[in-house]
Amino acid sequence: MTEPVGKYLKQERERLNIPLEKICSSTKIKEHHLRAIEEEKYELLPHPLYVKGYLKSYARYLTLDEKDILAQYENYLKSLLPPEPPVSMPETPPSKKRLIPLSPTFLIILTFLITSFFVTYLMYDSTEEKPVASLLLPAVPATATQREEGIPPADLVQPVNGVERETKKVDLHPTSGCEILEAGIGTNIEKDNDRQFLTGNALDFNSNNQRGYFFTRIKTPKPGKIAHVWLLEGKEYHRIEMDVKPPAWSVYSYLTFQPQHVGNWKAEVREGEQTLTSLNFKVLQ
Repeated sequence: MTEPVGKYLKQERERLNIPLEKICSSTKIKEHHLRAIEEEKYELLPHPLYVKGYLKSYARYLTLDEKDILAQYENYLKSLLPPEPPVSMPETPPSKKRLIPLSPTFLIILTFLITSFFVTYLMYDSTEEKPVASLLLPAVPATATQREEGIPPADLVQPVNGVERETKKVDLHPTSGCEILEAGIGTNIEKDNDRQFLTGNALDFNSNNQRGYFFTRIKTPKPGKIAHVWLLEGKEYHRIEMDVKPPAWSVYSYLTFQPQHVGNWKAEVREGEQTLTSLNFKVLQ
């Protein structure tokens, strides 16, 4: 197999005349994850550990060699790493140092610490479902107190962990059922009890696997749906629909930027065909 792994899986599926929905139903993998694999859009997928699980299930369903599929994906991950700098030869030979043997007790403690860190990372990074994590996530709804008293006033600048964030209020569209209470682009989402908020407000991101978060807090008179739409150079790149509930609801989505994403971006909140608000930012080389 010489072509990319996603393209190869799609060709095999179409050769066997198997609908993508059938694979989704059998493997329990969400359809938009399978489409992202076939289109080689790995930035829309969760952590590589979960992607490997998707690839194994997909390959097993098509009766393909799982090891070969995973090896191709590993090669893709290695291609994302920056090249190693050249090693300069020392002018004089390095002095020989005595190696201190590691005791068995030290090795046991080190193994325990590494395992604890890895398990903690997986628990923190899992989001939408277990064991499958989703890239674009609805935020935790506001509590009753937050709905009545916790919504910050418009145009208020508040410090959050040493970083100032600006709360922007956008005028309600005359025919829209939703009102944007807050919208921003940043580098992280933090939690305070049951409430979530954006940190690291930014208008520029780098293309070295940096994440960009689009956060919105929405006032709505009744349950409904809104969409986060990400546009690159004016063309829609990705869209995700999310539920909102009265009286106020917080949602966010994010993308992981890579070299092919360099350019001018816009993140929009839409209700049906109406754009409620939009924010511009850039991804730099």
